[in-house]
Amino acid sequence: MGSGGRTDLDGGAVAPLTICVIGTGGFIGSHLCEKLMAETQQTVLAVDVYCDKIRHLVDPPPPHLAGRISFHRLNIKNDSRLEGLIKMADLTINLAAICMPADYNTRPLDTIYSNFIDALPVVRLGEQQASDPLLHVRGLRQDHRQLPPQGPPPPQGYLHLD
Repeated sequence: MGSGGRTDLDGGAVAPLTICVIGTGGFIGSHLCEKLMAETQQTVLAVDVYCDKIRHLVDPPPPHLAGRISFHRLNIKNDSRLEGLIKMADLTINLAAICMPADYNTRPLDTIYSNFIDALPVVRLGEQQASDPLLHVRGLRQDHRQLPPQGPPPPQGYLHLD
């Protein structure tokens, strides 16, 4: 990879992807956006109800990120714009969920609805876009404790979230 871009097995250039990341206001989604912008040439369609954690990337985007990241404020369970964003994407990653352990005890029904029922429109749209992959992540628990790195570092070119 002499030019730093992605290549296929024959050494040909691979065009950057457009990735729809749903849940960019959360811990994992915001860090994923930061990594994608820092270490790849992918384009990100960032989706959430708020952008506080990625504001430095989108409001306004720094000149070096212009055209590579855009924020779309919407609620995935009832906004028709979501379909258009998923259709524009080569890959959709759905991270939207209630992931705070305190909410599991204080808002159990909201948690169940958010993590499963409210995500059904995304899964259905992903099913309709059978040619484009949908990564639907569930069961995540955010934990802010730093764990020491284990094992060797990932090979160059791999996206690794710390």
